[in-house]
Amino acid sequence: MQRADKMPVIKKLSATTAALILIFAIGAAASSSTTGTTSVNRPDSIQTVRMKNTLSKLIRQDDFLDEALETIESANGKLSTHNILALGLSFKIIKNDLDTISAMNKREFSEVQPGPGSATYTKTILSYSRSISQKIAQISGLITKTSRTDKRLAMRDAVLSPPISKGRGTGRTLVKKAGNGKKLTQILEEQKAMEMLSSDIQTLKTSSRQLNATSKWLYIVSK
Repeated sequence: MQRADKMPVIKKLSATTAALILIFAIGAAASSSTTGTTSVNRPDSIQTVRMKNTLSKLIRQDDFLDEALETIESANGKLSTHNILALGLSFKIIKNDLDTISAMNKREFSEVQPGPGSATYTKTILSYSRSISQKIAQISGLITKTSRTDKRLAMRDAVLSPPISKGRGTGRTLVKKAGNGKKLTQILEEQKAMEMLSSDIQTLKTSSRQLNATSKWLYIVSK
């Protein structure tokens, strides 16, 4: 799975363009809600700049989770070790980003200026937070299903074929392989990687719940 900096150029531009269009539209709506008309553009307030930054970060995390879903679903329940490790790294990065956004939300509790304009941004922030939570729950379910499938396959493959002798003379080396030709050490490594991935997604769910809570309270105090 690829992060944003490794995404194809067309896909990267599409996501960036969509984010810019959305943020611009929200800014116009906020201006209209405050003044009743779309007046001449004025420089964004510091609060608006901060909220746009928060929203931009949320949109990126939502895109990264879409990539994770695509990776898992396209694997058809058979994630490679490379994909498992890549997903685990991505989940750790997303978790740190969600924690950062939660901290940004908390800072806004005491600084946000209540009003229709602010509520337009915070409502969208809450909406994206919920979308992220739903996608993480979906990913968690898929990983749980994949992990169960992997365990069943590992039990089946654990039936050993006759040892293969290597070397000459009396110094014979026995290499145990599973029925499908995989070494037992490889099977154990894959199982361990899936267990770590399951742990990573659970940690990510905790961060997502925190994000949802802070986004909800930010929306409440901004109205």
